Amino acid sequence: MIDLSKYTIEELIGLKNEVSDLIYNYEDGYLYICNVRSYGRNWRDRSIKNTHTLQELCYQYNGDDGIVDVYSTNPNLEIQNYGDLMYIKSEEDYNKWREYEDLKRIIPDYEKTLEEWENRENVPFNQRPFFKPGFDMDYVNELKKELENFDMSFTPPKRFVNVE
Repeated sequence: MIDLSKYTIEELIGLKNEVSDLIYNYEDGYLYICNVRSYGRNWRDRSIKNTHTLQELCYQYNGDDGIVDVYSTNPNLEIQNYGDLMYIKSEEDYNKWREYEDLKRIIPDYEKTLEEWENRENVPFNQRPFFKPGFDMDYVNELKKELENFDMSFTPPKRFVNVE
């Protein structure tokens, strides 16, 4: 063990920063996709490379300041997290699954937007949409066809048993 009492405060701070950098940049070989939701903002934290920094991020967004949804290739992941904790086979599988889920979600939204636009004359003025949608029913039908023919050769994420 190193006797740290012989170091000055400046040397100790330097050592602390060096150790913190080593821990933060340590790569354990697994992928961690962290989707953060906080105060109406959503982003993907791409900096996480190990379970220690992952746990720190999950503590930071523990439900009070936001939520982290974690997708990982680590089959033995055991952390405390308020958001989703999901196992993925690979980043490619995650991306295909995400694209599929986005298509499933966006088609009804687009259909509703077009329906509201077409029905705008039958609702009070203050409830009418202001702008014509930037897409039409032909585009929505293309999306539906894309969804019907979607390559389903991906493995969807599976929920970890939450350790909390």
